[in-house]
Amino acid sequence: MNRLKLNRSVSLIVSLCLLAGIAFLSSGCKPNVAEVTVTMKAAEGEAVAESEGSTSEQPAGEVGFGDITGEVLFDGDAPPAELLVKKGDNVKDSAVCAAEDVPNETLEVHPESKGIRNVFVYLEKAPAGAKIEEPTGEVIFDQKVCRFLPHCLLMRSKQKVLVMSGDSVAHNTHTKPTRNSEFNKTISANERTGVELVYSKAETKPIGVVCDYHSWMKAYHLPLDHSFAAITDENGKFEIKGLPAGTHQLRVWHERGDFIERGFKVTVKADASESVTIKAPASKFQ
Repeated sequence: MNRLKLNRSVSLIVSLCLLAGIAFLSSGCKPNVAEVTVTMKAAEGEAVAESEGSTSEQPAGEVGFGDITGEVLFDGDAPPAELLVKKGDNVKDSAVCAAEDVPNETLEVHPESKGIRNVFVYLEKAPAGAKIEEPTGEVIFDQKVCRFLPHCLLMRSKQKVLVMSGDSVAHNTHTKPTRNSEFNKTISANERTGVELVYSKAETKPIGVVCDYHSWMKAYHLPLDHSFAAITDENGKFEIKGLPAGTHQLRVWHERGDFIERGFKVTVKADASESVTIKAPASKFQ
């Protein structure tokens, strides 16, 4: 009798297990699997896989590339233009350095358009699906009348920068990087061949460049490992081309205002140009 009850109990358990198994299979259930994002270095001209901490999002199924055009405007009364050195001032090497007026470029606002010049607008990281081309040629960083030209400069990491001078006096070019080795070299008078400067890594924000011989000489460099960046012109305008369709977060940085925006979102559509206006309150530049 006890054996019969035991056999019936075992049969019942087996039947229940079989029914549960059939239900599991028919429902299409799958075990939980952790998703892993793998980032691979792209070859020249190859699309980049999504990187950790990416500031860009691509909608499912959307392909193609588009552009961003925009302007960065000063929200307030435009400050008057100023000079760092006036012609004839009694400064070091005045025969060269005070041969003409040297403008103060730390904050230049167009009196009519209110556009802010020399604002860096960029993506911190290359977006997923971007085509990264290797940089070609050298970037020229010059000095004339004891003034760095240009005041703000973009370059790619590992791209050669030639530091030159058109002045008849010596200068010193001294970078203040965060992730790269410091460059601190004397640039001879009338150096037109160029002293080589290479940033081995991308920086997360622009870095300062000074001349230790002439204290008013300052500039800013931003080395990146991609080309999705621009510097605003005298009207505050900029353009970034060839972005994968999707939503991107722009970093907007100025030497006086620091980060005007750390994640300004712009959605780019394939084969289209998205126009944006970024307003910076006057209080940012106090």
